Amino acid sequence: MEQLIQFQVERMLRRKRRNTALQLQPTSRLVHDIGLDSIDLIELTMNLEHRFHIEIPDAELEQLRTVQDVLDCVDTHLSASHPY
Repeated sequence: MEQLIQFQVERMLRRKRRNTALQLQPTSRLVHDIGLDSIDLIELTMNLEHRFHIEIPDAELEQLRTVQDVLDCVDTHLSASHPY
């Protein structure tokens, strides 16, 4: 499941930058390395919420700094909404 989430998140980021060859690492910073601005981050959050059927509060959005932060956020919300 984690690989699928990672694939989908990375695909969203590459589409946002219109760069399918964009090299992403878990430590890639959303603003400084990828070049997202505040509007991009809001759109990314909305896309994540829609795609994964989760809700990300604004306070969490402000804490997303890296690709890994995004992956962890999605994983946390998916785990909370679908406990095993």
